[in-house]
Amino acid sequence: MAKFTRILSLDGGGLRGIISAEVLKYVEQKLQDFTGNLDARIADYFDLIAGTSVGGILTALYLCPYLENPLRPRCSAQEVYDFFRYKSSQIFDPISKNSLPVLGELFDEKYSYHKFDQIMGDFFQDLKLSELLKPCLITSYEIEKRKSQFFTQHDAILDPKNDYFIRDVLRATSAAPTLFEVAQIKAMNQDVYTCIDGGVFANNPALCAYAEARHKFNRDFNLDNRYEKGPTAKQMVVLSLGTGVVKKKYPYEEAKNWGKLQWLEPLFDIIMTGGAETVDYQMQQIFDTTEHPENYLRINTVLESRKTLKMDDCSEANLNEIAKLGQQLTEENRQRLDQWIQLLLL
Repeated sequence: MAKFTRILSLDGGGLRGIISAEVLKYVEQKLQDFTGNLDARIADYFDLIAGTSVGGILTALYLCPYLENPLRPRCSAQEVYDFFRYKSSQIFDPISKNSLPVLGELFDEKYSYHKFDQIMGDFFQDLKLSELLKPCLITSYEIEKRKSQFFTQHDAILDPKNDYFIRDVLRATSAAPTLFEVAQIKAMNQDVYTCIDGGVFANNPALCAYAEARHKFNRDFNLDNRYEKGPTAKQMVVLSLGTGVVKKKYPYEEAKNWGKLQWLEPLFDIIMTGGAETVDYQMQQIFDTTEHPENYLRINTVLESRKTLKMDDCSEANLNEIAKLGQQLTEENRQRLDQWIQLLLL
């Protein structure tokens, strides 16, 4: 058994999830280099993976079992990257608007969920949350019950009321307001849930993952029998991957007279960015109380001067720019990643 409880956290961010997938290609390659095992996969070296929105999609892809051998991952990190990179233009397929386009976007979602459902259904078929290879946490928000919704593989194994088709979980975590229609899904016991994108409250799910491990990685849940009450920060290593922080500035002279309509986009941007930054701050403070604060590693970048990196622009130019940024971010953090990856092997 590994020395630490090993956690991977994947932010939301639409198409910018390509950045996280690029970093994890490097992580998997280094795991193969360090171990000499060419079959080493991301799922082999993490005990819990948490994801929001696109991070939830990536989580399911890394933990999806191979049909011929359900104990092994179906995809390498390169295959996960390729799937998301080349299916994204189909996922973000705009709804045809016959009326004025601006008014259309005000009163209807921007993209059809049908293509999303088709792509995820074709890949995952009837795979259930309980059938993923490792414990995971995928976020969403239930708007009828007004509560956060956490889809967890380890709870799904214990009770069908916590189990769902993976394709439905991914619809729920990705149902971003204004972009996709609200998701209505059923659990295996036929309970109905009405969900929107988990990014509205946990675009950075690292603290959710930390709390989940503290609570459930213990003897009671049979996830880690070493702990009676769950591991503390000093017994964890956490890799948290962001999808880029958009630091667009809003000058006082512009913002002081904004009404509801003008505030809509800036407010969403500020809430998403501020929430993710707050989680990073909280995680840093938690791990700073330990002897090895470097066991928590956050990899992210500022997109302040980049105008093209929209989370739903699937033009080839934008996708190439995002991929390039992921490569640059990986290269800039190569030394930090190499040191942290060694912790996975202890």
